[in-house]
Amino acid sequence: MSVMQPHRVLFIPELLGIILSFVDEDDHVNNACVCKQWSEIALDIIWKEVDGLSRLLTLLRPYKITGRYNFFDGLPDSRDWTRFQRYANRVRILRFKQDTDIDYSGLLDDMARTRTTLDMLPNLHTLEWIYEDVDCMERATLFMHQRLRHLVISAPPLRHKDKVSFFLDVCVRAPHLHSLDLRVPYRVQHIETAILELLRGLPDLKTIIFPEFFLTSSIVSELSRMKHINIVQFEYGHEQGFGEEKDVDVFAPVFEEGAFPALWDLAVTARIEHVMRFMNADFAPINLTSLYINTYVEHEPEELHTLLVMLSERCRGLSQLYILLAHYVAGESELVPAKQITFNTLAPLLSFPNLGTFQVMHKYPVNITLEEIEELACRWPSLESLTLNEEPLIMHDFTLDLRALIPFALHCPKLRRLGLFIDANPSKIPPMLELKPFAALCFLSVGTSRAQDPEAVAAFLSHLCPPKCKLEVGVTWTSFGVRSCRLLDDNLRVEITKRFHPWKSARDILPILIQLRREEREKSRALQEEVEDLRTRTRLLMDKTDIKANDSCIVA
Repeated sequence: MSVMQPHRVLFIPELLGIILSFVDEDDHVNNACVCKQWSEIALDIIWKEVDGLSRLLTLLRPYKITGRYNFFDGLPDSRDWTRFQRYANRVRILRFKQDTDIDYSGLLDDMARTRTTLDMLPNLHTLEWIYEDVDCMERATLFMHQRLRHLVISAPPLRHKDKVSFFLDVCVRAPHLHSLDLRVPYRVQHIETAILELLRGLPDLKTIIFPEFFLTSSIVSELSRMKHINIVQFEYGHEQGFGEEKDVDVFAPVFEEGAFPALWDLAVTARIEHVMRFMNADFAPINLTSLYINTYVEHEPEELHTLLVMLSERCRGLSQLYILLAHYVAGESELVPAKQITFNTLAPLLSFPNLGTFQVMHKYPVNITLEEIEELACRWPSLESLTLNEEPLIMHDFTLDLRALIPFALHCPKLRRLGLFIDANPSKIPPMLELKPFAALCFLSVGTSRAQDPEAVAAFLSHLCPPKCKLEVGVTWTSFGVRSCRLLDDNLRVEITKRFHPWKSARDILPILIQLRREEREKSRALQEEVEDLRTRTRLLMDKTDIKANDSCIVA
């Protein structure tokens, strides 16, 4: 009886690793029992990423829990460490977030005292260590070594006086970091000196991520002297931390010759006039390909226009531009037409030679007509993402409806994301027989737009949206750093919620209608092919029997 031999591809470790990476996590244990080769690859996958310390500590030696404290059932010995290293060498990513109800400090101290090698996870390249107290902070260094490349870590607690010493310790233990994501729950003024020392001790750093309002003049000036830095960003939200807007009220970094030699992605929170001064300075980073500007100061449309003109002349390589004019005063409800962004305000966008992504946010709707939307789409065929203030907070005046989507479907074949503020009124829905669907659209964002008939809106969108296109509804203002944005007034929240429900209904119906529309197209295409085939057969038959097209079979 012949035995079926496994396919030879299963003997190539690299290909086998790729195949097994698609298997469910629970099945990897079974894969590890197939044979020695499969065992090694499956174990690499199982232990590549470790979330939490419990799994790692149990690997070394069983431990018991007494209240919130944990203790090994005995000190780890050399045999425990030999077994531990077989698996520890496979760990590439370790993530830990402190739980105040569980204390691992005793276990970590025992590991530090009994370890047989200095580097407990010698192949670790990514460490995420989020903590709340000093004891937990100090134990993060147990897993740092020369080969660590990516670090996500909390800053020392505010009450900890010597923040510099901890950062210097990080620099000594992991001097070759390529990326640093720093989480700080307090103002930058309490830690700016320590951050400057940290940056000076990480010469290979390429990516830095801060909380909002941490990119002060001093920190940006220091970053400009780093040879390899190419991404400078900040993130919103409680996990990253909230700074204070006043800390970046004046943004005036000082550049030296050769500043930012490798920078291509920059995010800043600053006034428009400060950004213009920054980008017009000698040795400014004009080779950017991505620029994110956030400001909470009220600016006139003319200032935005001037900024766009300057960037189109200075930063010819820009491919992504995000401008968030996030000024809002609680209770504001009246539209001021003179302060609305218009098509003329945005006209300089068409002068950027490489711009494919643009986002603008403002409290007032963009005052743009359907004819201007047609011109914008027609003159920007390379557009990949356009978010045209789809979530204004003063949201009762509309200039666009569902017809605004059609020009982008016609003229922008690369468009993957589109955000517009529209009045989806069924009475303004155009005939749908001649609509051309989007070629690549993945996200359609409607923000605080209005929809009056969810079924009719979904039916219209099903003609335009590809099968995997997602409809996004709601606001992002509440994720921003200033209180006026995070805490919108009650009346505004009620109105936003009221508008959300019809769009949610349309979003639920849309995938079904898109699928039905797709099946209709396929049936129509098949029918056309069948008709064409019959015409071809008829023509061939007529040619074969020498029958002319206008001949008749009726005998007079």
